[in-house]
Amino acid sequence: MKFLTLSQAPQLMPTVAHWYFDTWGARVPGHTFDDEQQRLEVFLHDNELPMLLMAMQDDTPIAAAQLKFHERTEHPQRLHWLGGVFVTPEHRGHDLASEMIETLMQKARGYGVREVFLQTEHDDGGLYRRLGWEPLERQTHRTGVPVRIMRRVLPVAG
Repeated sequence: MKFLTLSQAPQLMPTVAHWYFDTWGARVPGHTFDDEQQRLEVFLHDNELPMLLMAMQDDTPIAAAQLKFHERTEHPQRLHWLGGVFVTPEHRGHDLASEMIETLMQKARGYGVREVFLQTEHDDGGLYRRLGWEPLERQTHRTGVPVRIMRRVLPVAG
């Protein structure tokens, strides 16, 4: 599988923004597609965090995931977050999300990241638990949806 960062293919930003807006952003009152696209601009740089990784099939993006800063502001010490894990419906069920997450975690280790957090609507942790994430606490997302906060400690890069 070929992976590109958004900074390597900025012309794909509208595609990813549509995925995110249609899946999550439309739930946020007052949030627009343009807002979603503007939020992705932080990923338009090379060789540093935050990073948005896309899985490509030929020249078409089929999945995306982000390694970003401060998803939730009530715990500022929780710096690095996995988010925006999305696989197009026709490509689900083939371990693509797992492969993207593991690739991002390897990149995170290369940047010296020691722990990564995430939030999921699946209380049991689903895929993330199977990939070594530990559940922490339950919180309510700003949209009113209950989420599970999870953490994964990364081994020291060596």
